[in-house]
Amino acid sequence: MVTTLVQTLVSGILVGGLYGLFSSGLTLIFGITRVINFAHGDFVTLGMFGAVLLFTWLGLSPLLGIVPVAIGSLLLGAIVHRVIVRRTLSITGISAVDAQHGQLVLTLAVSILISNGLLMLFGPAPRAVQGVLPGVYDVFGVFIAQARLVSFLIALLVFLILYVALQRTLYGKAIRATVDDRDMAAMVGIDPDRVYAVSFSVGIMLTGVAGCVLATYYPVTPTTGGSFLIIAFVTVVMGGLGNVVGAFVAGLLVGVIQQVTAIYVAVDLQDVGLFLAFVLVLLFRPQGILAGRRAHA
Repeated sequence: MVTTLVQTLVSGILVGGLYGLFSSGLTLIFGITRVINFAHGDFVTLGMFGAVLLFTWLGLSPLLGIVPVAIGSLLLGAIVHRVIVRRTLSITGISAVDAQHGQLVLTLAVSILISNGLLMLFGPAPRAVQGVLPGVYDVFGVFIAQARLVSFLIALLVFLILYVALQRTLYGKAIRATVDDRDMAAMVGIDPDRVYAVSFSVGIMLTGVAGCVLATYYPVTPTTGGSFLIIAFVTVVMGGLGNVVGAFVAGLLVGVIQQVTAIYVAVDLQDVGLFLAFVLVLLFRPQGILAGRRAHA
């Protein structure tokens, strides 16, 4: 009984680390640019397909494929921001609210475009990376899959790099200044548009990294992004809007809730347990489980 519980908690934490990583990207984008990206889950799917294709065509392990997939995701995020987000939010003659509504519709259109494009190119069949990190560790009767452990460690490392960058670098200071007062930041030489573009691109890059390591043990289809988007939104709200630390911690919690529900209730109801926890958080702590910190925290 105790071993089963520990096994469930460990499994939830390991997968929750990746939830926290790509959710941190979503909350980073929202906390700084106030953009709600409905295509966020599909960018995770693109990262997974990128890992699968690099492995299939070049025999490149997803662990080595992280670098090209991350760079590709970063560039794709920059293109999407420049072509769609920036132009939509800077349209003259309409209110900021209308511009945000337009941005919501356009990111939803990007989501549909990505999923249908992948469906046309690769079909509906699931794809996976086979034979990478196949080992299983037995730790006092608790079995830990090598792929999940390595993926979690990579997710934790990337998140820590992000956190340090937000706290200790000039980029982090520019973010804090821009979030606090855009006009004043511009007066002291900070380009708010560049800060927004970099933040959006970094947020998309995190989805690519998460997708790449997820592909080591999680099969992908063109429509996988829908479930990841739901998880990301729930995680971001539970962690506190604009709080990257809260998003990562909430990602761990989401992973545990899913695993506990799947083991002790039913696999088909794991998302029901997640939404129940989500409703409870909204009722009793709507500001998030780690309130008081901003996007740059």
